[in-house]
Amino acid sequence: MDFLVNIILPVPLLQDFSYRCVVDEEAQETAPEAGDLVAVPFGRRKKVIGLVVAVKPLAAEVTKVDGFTLKNVAHRYGPEYRITGERRRLLDWMAAYYALPAGEVVPLFHPPGPGTRSRGKAATEEFPTGDNQKIVLTPAQNRAVAMAAEHLEADRFGVMLLHGVTGSGKTEVYLTVIEQALAAGKGAIFLLPEIALTPQMLARVTARFGSRVAALHSGLAAGQRCQVHEKAARGEIEVVVGPRSALFAPVQNLGVIVVDEEHEGSYKQDEKPRYHARHAALVRGRENGAVVILGSATPDLESMDNARRGRYQLLELPDRMGGHLPVVELVDMRGPQAMAGFSPHLVEAIGETLDQKRQVILYYNRRGFARVMQCRDCGEVVMCPNCDIGLTYHLRPRRLLCHYCDHTREVCDTCPACGSENFLPQGGGTEKVELNLEAHFPEARLLRLDRDTTSRRGSHHRILASFARREADILVGTQMVAKGHHFPGVGLVGVLAADDGLGLPDFRAAERTFQLLTQVAGRSGRTEKGRVVFQTYRPDDPVISAASCHDYHQFEEQELPQRQALGYPPGRRLVRVAVSGRLLKRAEEVSGQLGDVLRTNLAGPEITVLGPAPAVFPRLHDRYRFQILIKGTLGLEAKAWLAQTLEALRQQFRDIDVFHDVDPTSVF
Repeated sequence: MDFLVNIILPVPLLQDFSYRCVVDEEAQETAPEAGDLVAVPFGRRKKVIGLVVAVKPLAAEVTKVDGFTLKNVAHRYGPEYRITGERRRLLDWMAAYYALPAGEVVPLFHPPGPGTRSRGKAATEEFPTGDNQKIVLTPAQNRAVAMAAEHLEADRFGVMLLHGVTGSGKTEVYLTVIEQALAAGKGAIFLLPEIALTPQMLARVTARFGSRVAALHSGLAAGQRCQVHEKAARGEIEVVVGPRSALFAPVQNLGVIVVDEEHEGSYKQDEKPRYHARHAALVRGRENGAVVILGSATPDLESMDNARRGRYQLLELPDRMGGHLPVVELVDMRGPQAMAGFSPHLVEAIGETLDQKRQVILYYNRRGFARVMQCRDCGEVVMCPNCDIGLTYHLRPRRLLCHYCDHTREVCDTCPACGSENFLPQGGGTEKVELNLEAHFPEARLLRLDRDTTSRRGSHHRILASFARREADILVGTQMVAKGHHFPGVGLVGVLAADDGLGLPDFRAAERTFQLLTQVAGRSGRTEKGRVVFQTYRPDDPVISAASCHDYHQFEEQELPQRQALGYPPGRRLVRVAVSGRLLKRAEEVSGQLGDVLRTNLAGPEITVLGPAPAVFPRLHDRYRFQILIKGTLGLEAKAWLAQTLEALRQQFRDIDVFHDVDPTSVF
């Protein structure tokens, strides 16, 4: 028997496509259903995965629909891959809210290569998890657990913002609530901001709940991800742990969604489809009648604003379990302070900590050995030919590298402009920090955690597991070392450039800097008294001051009025529209036309259209970039109009790239 099936595909078109699905009744094949995942030929591609959205019988003699010859569905995937019910409602909401073709959202809901068989479990290094005895909860923790239990018992959607200082026991609250959900026959999803955090947290969750837990993230092989997906769909896995992709796992009877470190920008996907996992988690929780717990020591200002307005239930954990927050020491780097990036004070603190047989974390958010190669005679800097960015000098292997387009070239020994031999690396990076530490502390065992050392699958796991087992004394790294890790042996955290992010031209620069500093400081003194050293050229800056006191409310009080006065979130919503092209005049012309169209159709008392203006980095990947900001709340009709307008523009100007980002987390 034949069926006509309408399918949405992951292409940037606001339409579905018709195919013939042939059912072999003798082989006892069932009829296709809306929600089935299928593979079909599309254009020159033999296999594109799409979602069936409508089905009706089709006469065998019908070969064309709307003038197009029908092609056959190549493959139908099993019921474990069906997208129906609350997951389908989430998909539809995401397409409407983010003004995306629904087909572009479908890949989020299935692993790559669905149906791929796993070749066995990959070997992993174990994290020490302690004795795994249940901790006696504090009164504040008990209040949080009791509030979540009320929602679980009533099958009622609710959102809790768990604001707890670093080390205050937020994880124990999560695990206790998940335990209650499992006892009631409900499943759970535990979201983390980074893959690098998954192994340690997975070890803790698995130690508590055993084989009912699985990780789901891009670091797994395709077969492993398919295995987790299928087992979750069959109810064999009840708790899924991982970064934003774990949110879409088909966990059955979902009762709890935890969004740990909910403030992290990595919950926002910065490529198609652009969505925020925290926001999507709230909608999935609503569709399941589940409780959603947003946890952080430094909540996103938008989340805190929602709590202040009563949309979320705010719960505070103000005290660190088993100790006090570490003392933060500020080192003023103005003047002749630094020795190869280290102040004498920090060098002394590292030595004292190592003498105590405790560990050190050093945070510097710059990879490579030096920021640029520059001539000291004429000032020439080696620039990327594709981007308006200086090439970073890397020592291992020795090369110049663009951190945006990955362009590489050999290191020049003489200045390409004037021929001078006074052509030297300028600035620093994590490679240089590591080398200087080897010189200062030759007996210390060092590990480095950045994009360069974690390029191979499982490398971040090996590095963090080794440090957790105290096989290294000092861990040097970028933002990866700042987020959520629990290392009881750490007695000192050093931040080499505490004010590094304050000068970025972005409305969230102050918030991100405060969050990073507070989070990385929180890695120190988790079980014993700890120290933190902030090296800074701006010791009197209000952001540095608030972070050094671990005082979120001080930061909130000074930052929120500025945001609202300038019309940035949480005061007003944003949509960013970006235009890029290989020819500067062409990109500028098209962005200008688009800006006029947006102003004509959207601007009003509640909506402001700004731009176009060159992006912060005007050229990346050999494309000139312009952007338009829309301030204000766009309804679903306005978003649908925006999506249609941009699709028409892409069809008209094939040499121009255009995309939009609803609720952008930055304006870079």
